Amino acid sequence: MFYVIFGGILVFAGFYLIIKCLVSRKKGVHLDAALAGFQDEKGATYPVFTFRYEGEELTLPGGVPANPSKFKHQVGDNVRIIFNPSNRKFVDIEGSATEYIYGIAAIVCGAILALASLKKMGVF
Repeated sequence: MFYVIFGGILVFAGFYLIIKCLVSRKKGVHLDAALAGFQDEKGATYPVFTFRYEGEELTLPGGVPANPSKFKHQVGDNVRIIFNPSNRKFVDIEGSATEYIYGIAAIVCGAILALASLKKMGVF
């Protein structure tokens, strides 16, 4: 029964992540930013962007870790970002699908886990 519950939580989390991302991108402000570099935080490397919003110069990391050697933008490049003024912790790169991929993966894994557990229990 634990696997059914855990699978359901994964499915819920996946849908939550996708909906949260859709809402954030719709409500966010689309701006041009410069890739300022990369920063290490808790064992992951995040891109850092510098941009102006309402006259204020801001420098914020991206919301998804990235490998600097495989990142498609170079330091100094202009990148379109999505900035949510109510969340000044990070920004999203316009056109990035990483959050959606994480959400879809959580939904698929959770559904497989729950359905396999239910089948093993003899429910269907």
